[in-house]
Amino acid sequence: MRLVIISGLIGSGKSTISKLLKRKGYHYLNADKIAKDIILGNEKVQNKLVKSFGSNVVFNNNVSIIKLRRKLISSKSNKKIIEDIVHPYFFRYINPLINKLKGYNVVLELPLLDTCKKISHSYKIITVDCSLKNRLRRVIKKRGITRLEFLHINKMQASRSFYLDNADYILPNNDTMSVLNKKFEKLYLNNLMSK
Repeated sequence: MRLVIISGLIGSGKSTISKLLKRKGYHYLNADKIAKDIILGNEKVQNKLVKSFGSNVVFNNNVSIIKLRRKLISSKSNKKIIEDIVHPYFFRYINPLINKLKGYNVVLELPLLDTCKKISHSYKIITVDCSLKNRLRRVIKKRGITRLEFLHINKMQASRSFYLDNADYILPNNDTMSVLNKKFEKLYLNNLMSK
């Protein structure tokens, strides 16, 4: 099994690269989706979040992902509380899942690069690198969040240099999709296929 972790700052193009690997036959896991499923489907997680934040994160008697995101981006202390609640459940889920996929190549889209050390399998990290200007433009266009929300989320993430320093491979993404495809193919053929 080969496990490739795709990471990078918000709007860098992680999903695009993950999906390109999926087309190459990799089994695709999206950490954000898994975390959201845990938040929405695990009663213990919901109770802990409500205990920490009260009705500020509740809509229609359930934890709201939108309200929780607003709480998360409002302060680093809130971010830590949420991560301390959700991450143990996430890693208790993801590690056995990866273990079950031992016969496959797996790509894990994992925005929080600093959490990689909790993955119990060997992996290679591809950091997708993109300018702040391009990331902001893409996120506002594709996700419909405001500039202010983007800046808050961006501020909560590790520094660009942290992502670059901890990558096995860096994939720049400041050009067209055609250019990105060529860079990806080169990386795939020269590094991922040859290992």
